Amino acid sequence: MEETLRGLFFFGLLACLAPLSQASLIGTTVTGVMNVAGDPTDNWYDPANGFVPTTGYQNSASNSNSPTVTIVGGNEFGYNDGFNLDVTSFGAGGFMVTDSVESGGSNIAMTFTFTDTAFSGAGISEVSSTFSGLTYGIAGDVITVNIPAADVTAGNTLSASFVLTPEPSSFALLASGLIGAFVLAGLRKRSTPARR
Repeated sequence: MEETLRGLFFFGLLACLAPLSQASLIGTTVTGVMNVAGDPTDNWYDPANGFVPTTGYQNSASNSNSPTVTIVGGNEFGYNDGFNLDVTSFGAGGFMVTDSVESGGSNIAMTFTFTDTAFSGAGISEVSSTFSGLTYGIAGDVITVNIPAADVTAGNTLSASFVLTPEPSSFALLASGLIGAFVLAGLRKRSTPARR
């Protein structure tokens, strides 16, 4: 009986910790799309369209020559047209979009779209942003960040940071797993005969 209870306790603990162990984005595959002026046919994170720096980014032509990369916890996507350097960097539990203004004037509206099966069932929240009017959302395995047109000054850097959170059912599973573990521990104490 004690071995069975110990096995159930261990299984319950693994079940409730599983969602937490899957929370990291490192090693997952993400496709990045950056388009300007609302044109969904352009992907400026694709080296085939030009302006992707030759090195230093996962989507660089020298690396994968693709807008689909493996998240390594660094600069996954880069774009530089001489007016702006736009970078998206992923980490274990979120990402940051940065726009370094190289030439002042009016920035064209930009949309960033990222697709990764690891996003499914997650929530997204903004940690910080210096973009005016930024909007974002998540639907299934797709995250969208919209940055409206704005006047910008050369030398300024604008950024937005986001964190991804496990789906609410993961928290419910964690809570139920912990409750189950405590119940099993209590049953174990009751089933142990008193010693004299």
